[in-house]
Amino acid sequence: MHTHSILRRILLLHAAATLVTAGLVAFGAMMLFNSTSDRLQRQILDEYADKMQTGLHRSERGWSISDEAASALRGGGSSFSFWIIDHDRQVAIENLRSNPSLIVPTRAGVAYFKRVRGSKIYSGMSVPLAGESGTWLVIVQNLDHPDVIFDDLRTQVLLAGAGLLALFLVGLLALEAYIVRQSLLPVKRASREVERVSPYQLQQRVDIDGMPAEVLPLLRAFNAALDRVEDAYRIERNFAADAAHELRTPLAILRLLVEQEITSGGLPRMLRQIDVVEEIVERLLLVAEVDAMACDPADAVDLRAVAEDRVAAIAPLLIAKNQEIEILGEGSVWAFASQHLAGRALDSLLENAMKHTPPGTHVAVTVGPAPEILVADTGSGLPADDRRLFDRFASARRDLTRSSGLGLAIADELMAKVGGELDVWANSPNGAVFRLRFCPAGQNAEEI
Repeated sequence: MHTHSILRRILLLHAAATLVTAGLVAFGAMMLFNSTSDRLQRQILDEYADKMQTGLHRSERGWSISDEAASALRGGGSSFSFWIIDHDRQVAIENLRSNPSLIVPTRAGVAYFKRVRGSKIYSGMSVPLAGESGTWLVIVQNLDHPDVIFDDLRTQVLLAGAGLLALFLVGLLALEAYIVRQSLLPVKRASREVERVSPYQLQQRVDIDGMPAEVLPLLRAFNAALDRVEDAYRIERNFAADAAHELRTPLAILRLLVEQEITSGGLPRMLRQIDVVEEIVERLLLVAEVDAMACDPADAVDLRAVAEDRVAAIAPLLIAKNQEIEILGEGSVWAFASQHLAGRALDSLLENAMKHTPPGTHVAVTVGPAPEILVADTGSGLPADDRRLFDRFASARRDLTRSSGLGLAIADELMAKVGGELDVWANSPNGAVFRLRFCPAGQNAEEI
């Protein structure tokens, strides 16, 4: 399984972003430093040109400069060279250092230039002489000369800046690693709490207090999943306990009847207990099937067709018990449900009416006009505590000879599967009315 470290990814991204930012800052600083250096260099060259323009004159021996101007120019050190370009001829100036071996531009205006010769870098300017046609004054400075400290200072600043920047980056990454580790401590705490969750401690939840907002949705979803798991585990545990409890009584009766001498009266009673056990087992299988069922939200069913189909299936049994059944209501009523689940829920109500109503009674199945099916009987009515009527094995606790106690519980769970409800109230003058209430086709289940 491929995994990756969040800390490693964050540090790599931060390192890349920091390096790019530092590179841009260093490049900008270098450009600023170079532009400042060039500007200062040109200012020096301009000052020298102004001084030479005032003291420079042509003589019989060539070009010369006044002693005052020459003294001022020599104060700049031996890094400077001066000469004249006179009609494409390079002419030295008396009393001044000259290096006429460089090729310099000659334009109508001031021209600044840089030349590289070997390991040396030269910065200079050429300016036309006033009143002299085809004549230019050239001033050049050797930037590698020991007298020039500005260029050395720039190199030292760049080297020192690069070293300090490297140290800054290393320190920044170390600080970011510490910050990220501290930020992830709540996530590690949540991981330890998750590891402590076991089937015997399903009530354990991740404490989201103090957790980062970025991981809160994940932790809330995990806690909600644990809630659902705990509910499912509790339902299965209660179901197993109820099943064991309800099977214990009929099995004990069977054991007693088997130990006794089977007479003509003992055999029918034993067969009835066997029927009860078989029905309980059949209902338990149905309950397990209901728990695994899923309903397609796109399913729609005609409730009238479902009622006609299920009434036709159970009618022979009701007639055999001298009971009557009829279908009332609308022609077609469409609802959100699968035909299989709706049919199973109606079967449970019809079987309940058949078992708990005496011969000669009447059962009415009414469809609509709302998306619902009503099953009304004229039997003995509801028990005193009808709130637990839909609990599993509720009716079996009252009468082990006729009911497994799972029918109404199954109907209630089936209706929950389709987003519907199962209601019950007393019938007049006696009996009970059960209602299967569905969601209308095209409507969300939450709206009913």
